Amino acid sequence: MAQMNYAKEVERALENWYFAGQDATPTPIFNAIQLGLENDMQFIVPVHTPDSAEELMVSAEQIKFKELETNDPKMRGKYFIPLFTSPKEVDKGEETVVIDRTLREMIDVLDYRPNCLGFIINPWDKKMVITRETLDVILKHELKSHINIINGSVLYVHADAIVNAANESLLGGGGVDGAIHKAAGPQLLEACKALGGCPTGGAKMTSAFKLKNADYIIHAVGPKYTGDENDSKLLAACYMNSLELAWRNGCMSVAFPGISTGVYGYPLEEAAKISLSAVVRWFELHPDVTLNVYFCCFRAEEMEVYKNLTQKR
Repeated sequence: MAQMNYAKEVERALENWYFAGQDATPTPIFNAIQLGLENDMQFIVPVHTPDSAEELMVSAEQIKFKELETNDPKMRGKYFIPLFTSPKEVDKGEETVVIDRTLREMIDVLDYRPNCLGFIINPWDKKMVITRETLDVILKHELKSHINIINGSVLYVHADAIVNAANESLLGGGGVDGAIHKAAGPQLLEACKALGGCPTGGAKMTSAFKLKNADYIIHAVGPKYTGDENDSKLLAACYMNSLELAWRNGCMSVAFPGISTGVYGYPLEEAAKISLSAVVRWFELHPDVTLNVYFCCFRAEEMEVYKNLTQKR
């Protein structure tokens, strides 16, 4: 876990929370904040709250936890402290002087600021309001690995590692494989050439190169569907080996596409069952590890299958 950027993980969890829509669970955010608290996570804090940030605090248009009424007399003289996860988030608003502070230090500040209602993380854009009541919930939150189902391409999910449904050569192909190579740029192909291929069921890792929403790409080689009983073992191995690679390289979040469900012909519902079971099994084998895992459903039928399966669990 050395050199881990816990604030970046909070930022990524927030991005995915908005991307997934109004029904998305905040569990990945709670996981990221709790991990950060345990490891002296630092936020960027303005020395003086910018005027435009104050306006945002009392008229936030789409805060997912609660709306704030500007004409509520109970709000007069009350305020939130803005916290930023990265310089990029600070630069989205007006220029201001900032300092670095740990989240633990900022929580201690609340003890002697009775008019402070809590915090707003990244107030300029995809913000999250953390009231004192919400903070109590987060502080009581028990760390646990979590599965998230997201409607969209793996390319658009923010995670420490995204998984590529690769072929044995690792030199690119069609579908999500080709899209990832195109987005990451020619350096990805050069890095994959140096890996010397990968057997079916295996996984290898490279940098994400030009991709801005991930640090790593894990190249997992799924089986071509034959109906043989070994198919399921190889497909499960893709997920297990990918998670193992992610964990051993300090990742806190991983995003998967539907491996083998495209031109490799694996029946969607069967592949979804195998993928979910493999990830849950990995969680069981690593009870002390916390990973946020995203299943990215590019097609509507994928989303329906995964939602039905997770509701039954």
